[in-house]
Amino acid sequence: MRITWACLWMGVLGVSTATNLNNLPGEAAAQDAQPFQQDAQPFQQDAQPFQQDSQPFQQDAQPFQQDAQPFQQDVQSFQQDAQPFQQDAQLAKDNEKNQTEGGAVRPSPGTSAARPRDCADHLIRGSTTSGIYEVYPFTCTCSQPVKVWCDMETDGGGWTVFLNRQKQTTQENFNRTWAEYKEGFGNLSGEYYLGNEFLYKLTARQDFAFRLDLEYQTSGNKYYTYSNVRVDNEASRYRLTSHGHSSGTVSSNCFHLGYYGFTTYDNYNVNSIGNCSSAIGGGWWYYSGCLYGNPTSSYNQGLNYTCYYSTSIVTKLQVKIRPSVCDTASKTVYINSKNCNSCQSSYN
Repeated sequence: MRITWACLWMGVLGVSTATNLNNLPGEAAAQDAQPFQQDAQPFQQDAQPFQQDSQPFQQDAQPFQQDAQPFQQDVQSFQQDAQPFQQDAQLAKDNEKNQTEGGAVRPSPGTSAARPRDCADHLIRGSTTSGIYEVYPFTCTCSQPVKVWCDMETDGGGWTVFLNRQKQTTQENFNRTWAEYKEGFGNLSGEYYLGNEFLYKLTARQDFAFRLDLEYQTSGNKYYTYSNVRVDNEASRYRLTSHGHSSGTVSSNCFHLGYYGFTTYDNYNVNSIGNCSSAIGGGWWYYSGCLYGNPTSSYNQGLNYTCYYSTSIVTKLQVKIRPSVCDTASKTVYINSKNCNSCQSSYN
């Protein structure tokens, strides 16, 4: 009963209070507000001098604001110019992520103005992990990318590996025809050859360094390099030309790049002594009696690699290239942006 009366009493008070507030006359409310308005007048009067004093500063600030407009426009222009580089950096990050997630490659955007022509371009754009990348060695912007294995670690990185030999469950057959060596064959995750047409297109516009890496069964890793090398077109039998220096930890007899054309068992170099491809298998720039390196010969327990008259077992072999400019103090990204009338050929 006490609870009931208490609730009823609160209800009566609430109704009574609401009624009194709703019935408050307008004049009484205005009279109640006058003391507050009178109290506010001194503050308003005190604020007027400050408002007057601030006007000169506002006027002085206007020229600075006007002068700042060109700089703001320049900043906007720089931000717009920076967008392609930010996109390139994001692409490099995506490539890095792809290499650590099983080697899958995200397709490069075909509309990009600056497309990586080789692994050195990927390196310059921020990629530092070895793995499979897409490059555009051809001229047309509408040409399709080529997947390659990039060595980003050896001697500063940026190497495009065009020949890889290694021990695997099923060894790749390198005793191939001229047409197969032209187009390339194999698997980038194992043994492969990128193709002579690829090498020609890639090296046609600038000199490249060629590097041979050998992993010997008994004596560890060794290498040999040539600078300033180019590969001629098919009409010239993909002849190698080199006008730079050479050096390494193995003899030049293991990696002799003369001025001979390429040889396969069905299309051999008549300037060489005999058909080395028929004699020892594979295709290569064989030189002087097949004694100066045979990187595409049969792989048994290893490669019976010949350095002149000396033969050793090699368990892993790579031949790789990168622009010769990478061996100097300056590096450049190749801008592949030429528009072609047609892109019917895969080697535009």
